[in-house]
Amino acid sequence: MASVAALGGAIGAVAVDVLYIAAIIQQGVTPPGFRVPFVAIWIAVAALLAGIGAFTWDPRRRAQLLAVSAAWLLTLAVPAMFSIGVPLFICAMAVGLGATRAAEELRLPWWVILLTPTLLVAAAGVILFAGFALTPGLNDP
Repeated sequence: MASVAALGGAIGAVAVDVLYIAAIIQQGVTPPGFRVPFVAIWIAVAALLAGIGAFTWDPRRRAQLLAVSAAWLLTLAVPAMFSIGVPLFICAMAVGLGATRAAEELRLPWWVILLTPTLLVAAAGVILFAGFALTPGLNDP
């Protein structure tokens, strides 16, 4: 059976991505650099992972896909808090709920349950920071 929470998070992330792109287009000015496409692709990949994970039958694979997706959405929600961050945070929580339910079936040791999300968010943070550093935005020289 599909994870309804993860599927809802995936659909929500797609909606946020579409609204983000529409808002940028409505501004009428194409921002220089690749920051906007980077953010849009980041959200799209996270939504895709959540969508695939929602329908994956193997609990281990489902937990992995959904955990990575939730980490990506959560990590982007922080620097985007004053624009698209709150909806991304809600999507991350829904996808994370799906990951948690899938992980419960695996009966993992407590330290794995504690350490894995922390490492995933840290890794996503490093990748996001690198992406921001390599893609100049509106206010960058």
